[in-house]
Amino acid sequence: MKKKGKIEEVKKINNQYLLRNVAGERIVVPTGSAVQKFNGLITLNEVAALIWECLQKQMLPEEIVQKILQEYDVEEAEAVRDVNGFMQMLTEQGILLEEK
Repeated sequence: MKKKGKIEEVKKINNQYLLRNVAGERIVVPTGSAVQKFNGLITLNEVAALIWECLQKQMLPEEIVQKILQEYDVEEAEAVRDVNGFMQMLTEQGILLEEK
């Protein structure tokens, strides 16, 4: 059962968006036709970059939360909010797609 506001299914990053390391910053860059839909860049903080890397491995949100808890001194509720919020934003922008 899906809880309101919680993303439970496996999602896949749109292959037209790439994570790059530019001058020490982690940047998501659109490529191909995505450039026309998303005009800009997304700068990621450390946690967002970790979430992105986990999504590239097609990890479940619960697995990503556990990875954050292993890497950072943070409460589980905050990690859940971070994962769900970031995934929701990526989904709304067409960067994160449902796995088919």
